[in-house]
Amino acid sequence: MITGNWGFILNLLSMAALLGLASVAFQLLTAPLLIRAGKRVDPLEQKWLILSWALLPWAMTLLLLVQGGIALPDDHNTVYGSLRLIHWHHTDEFVISAWHSWFLSTVGLWLTLRMGRFAYQQWCVNQQLKLIREQALATSDSTICILPTRDVVAMAAGYFRADVYLSQGLLNQTTPDQQAIIIAHEQAHIRQFDNLSRWLLMLLICPLPGFVRPAILNRFTLVTEQLADRRVTRNAEAADIAETLVKIARLRHRINKPGQAAFVAAEQLRERVCELLTPSRPSALKLSLLPLAILITATAVLSATDALHHFFDIFLVH
Repeated sequence: MITGNWGFILNLLSMAALLGLASVAFQLLTAPLLIRAGKRVDPLEQKWLILSWALLPWAMTLLLLVQGGIALPDDHNTVYGSLRLIHWHHTDEFVISAWHSWFLSTVGLWLTLRMGRFAYQQWCVNQQLKLIREQALATSDSTICILPTRDVVAMAAGYFRADVYLSQGLLNQTTPDQQAIIIAHEQAHIRQFDNLSRWLLMLLICPLPGFVRPAILNRFTLVTEQLADRRVTRNAEAADIAETLVKIARLRHRINKPGQAAFVAAEQLRERVCELLTPSRPSALKLSLLPLAILITATAVLSATDALHHFFDIFLVH
């Protein structure tokens, strides 16, 4: 048994781990609804909805840790968490052989493995970007670089000071007007910090199972592409943008390299063209209701966590 301050810290961490598990269970249940709702919700609303959904477990556990850290035990040596929906008895006693201990160890190991894998994947991406930067040729515009390849590639690389990379193969097979649309599209990604928001989303959902992450990332990627297309319509006709998307998709299909970074993914082409030709409009009411929905969800998850705590206490050693 660990007592004193360390016992209190470990007990608080174990409760935070239980709250995180309850939040993840909620995410798994609502992920299909989140993806299907994309067909009826404006891209801007989708973007914030997905980010809020991904942030929920982390925000909830942080809230619990902050409130638990500043709370003082009452006369019965009990500490209450957020909204008093979570309470913890014997806060200064952490039993190593109890379920709190092995549960905390399991969650900690899983987070360590997932975060480690995420860090390794980001290192690999950075190495690839480093090679691309070394091969790229500078232009008169310092933010645009040319890749000496016949592949059809257009992308924005970087988080805060990003650059636009276009392949020579893309330039050889497109008109100046189409190139202007492509460049404006990639610059829209830079202005909207899409690379940074996508990196943040990947970090937030990296603890989730593998069957959930790709669908969420694909939906978020589609949303950011649609928002970048929408920004380009300020200076170009929607029909011209859609025509450029179709042409790039045909070029990629002919090259048959679906895994390469490119201006448009064929599987997202239909939805992007439909959004361009029949644009949806964000609803101020829906965006204003988002914080309320998150608050109600947070309250429900907190309530479920305390019930889980007592459920485990019934059948396992406290």
